[in-house]
Amino acid sequence: MIASLDDYLPLADLAKILAVCLVVAVIAPASVSVAIAGLDRRARAQASGGGRAGGVALIVVGVAVLLALVAAGIYALDVH
Repeated sequence: MIASLDDYLPLADLAKILAVCLVVAVIAPASVSVAIAGLDRRARAQASGGGRAGGVALIVVGVAVLLALVAAGIYALDVH
């Protein structure tokens, strides 16, 4: 008896893995870019004597998104 391709290679699972990889490949660099923009905004505000709250907020958002991705990954490993 000939087995189907799905018996050897679970295509639905591979599609889920590919989707998650593509989402993380977009979100992680974007959050790092937001944090870097926050560092730049904070440095410019410090040089001009302005408030640094906007830059710090961007840094916090960028780091929080990265930590959320790591936490979601660890949770997914633990559950499955």
